[in-house]
Amino acid sequence: MMADSMNKEMTHAAADALVDEQKGKAGGLVEDNKTPEKSQKMTPRVFLNKVLSGTALGVIIGLIPNAVLSGILKYFGTNTFAVTLTQIAVIFQLATPLIIGGLIALQFEFNPMQMMVTAGASFVGSGVVKFNPAMKAYVGAGTGDLINTMITASIAVLVLMWVKDKFGSTAVVAMPILVGCGVAYIGVLLLPFIAAFTAAIGDVINSFTTLQPIFMAILICCSFATI
Repeated sequence: MMADSMNKEMTHAAADALVDEQKGKAGGLVEDNKTPEKSQKMTPRVFLNKVLSGTALGVIIGLIPNAVLSGILKYFGTNTFAVTLTQIAVIFQLATPLIIGGLIALQFEFNPMQMMVTAGASFVGSGVVKFNPAMKAYVGAGTGDLINTMITASIAVLVLMWVKDKFGSTAVVAMPILVGCGVAYIGVLLLPFIAAFTAAIGDVINSFTTLQPIFMAILICCSFATI
């Protein structure tokens, strides 16, 4: 009897051990299956899609408040509340490049410091705020050049992906200076050329409006589809 009970206990123990082992293997397979999703291979197409996704969402967030509120609040005339809220919406719109940079960094699952460094570089590189020598002040207008914002953010992302943790304990000081200001400087240097290219595209598309309606519609649609 004792032998039978011992055999039963050993059988149950072996069965439990086998079940645990199978669960462990299954868990390992699940983790292995999840690994490729987390470490997705970064191809040019994936990189571009992430940049475009962050830009699209950033443009919506940055422009919607002013686009909606300005159309509504203009009927309130010089009402103090309406005027102040309109000014707030315009100032919020100035932060569009900053929002875009942060959302692009979010697409790459950066940490908070890396996100803000990318956002800051994008904001400066967009040219939304410039120094006016005549006024001796920094002046903001519009949303800056969104194409240059994307380029500056992309450069910042590439640099941060290359740097990784090389700064070590000095990251809190070195990263904003070397990566943030360094990439922003590159963006500022590129801005005149990108702005001229953007203006040329705008002039070409604007010239389509002088054509016959059918040709105008076809050419404008093709232009925006290409862009």
